[in-house]
Amino acid sequence: MKKIKFMLTIKKRRYKPLYKKFLKLKQNVQCRPRLLKFKKQKWNNLLTSLKRTQQSRYPFKVYDHHRYSLSMFSFKSNFRYKLHTKQRLSYFYGGLSQKYLKSIVRTAQNKTKLKKKAINSKFFLIEMLENRLDTVLYRSHFVPSIRSARQLISHNHVSVNKKTVKNKSFILKKGDLVEVKPKAHFLIENNVITSNIWPIPPKYLQINYRTFQIQLIKDIKSTNLSMHFPFWLDLNTLIKYYQR
Repeated sequence: MKKIKFMLTIKKRRYKPLYKKFLKLKQNVQCRPRLLKFKKQKWNNLLTSLKRTQQSRYPFKVYDHHRYSLSMFSFKSNFRYKLHTKQRLSYFYGGLSQKYLKSIVRTAQNKTKLKKKAINSKFFLIEMLENRLDTVLYRSHFVPSIRSARQLISHNHVSVNKKTVKNKSFILKKGDLVEVKPKAHFLIENNVITSNIWPIPPKYLQINYRTFQIQLIKDIKSTNLSMHFPFWLDLNTLIKYYQR
């Protein structure tokens, strides 16, 4: 019995590749070019949907994330829609756990209650996700993905206000200075050269590509992040999903 339980726990923790995760969504959430190299018959559904978006005149779609979505009618499609919105967000930010997403939604709702003005909780939710240290490195095109940003942080190559930070979910504030140590400069140079610099880094980040420094200048709430998500991000349904 102990062996069976041990095997079950190993299967749950087993790493699942990205193309298997994106296959159910039928969408390349992180805009990875490597997913297009798979030529097996299994992945034809995903490849055809991705080719349609690439064949169009504007392959990168622009979504207005401040509008409200219409509710689905059937219970099955409604549950699937909520599950896919949660999965898209977690996969885009490098595989966030359900426990972490719950805690973020609760803190965003508590912030709206504390503020006297009627501000929607989704603005605080985006602010907390975009102010993370790994997402800031990804938005500045220093790294090709958020997982590689986490690896850079775990190896003590990143410092915030002249202090090394090991926590990948470290939330930055306005005026904080992010620096990459000189040992990892050659990696970032290669990443910047190979990247398409699309989408363009947001306006609230001041980036110096010579010294590899990033500084938060503005507030995220005032900036429009519609260009920085390649999918429809319905944060209202996500907040309702975790209100249970």
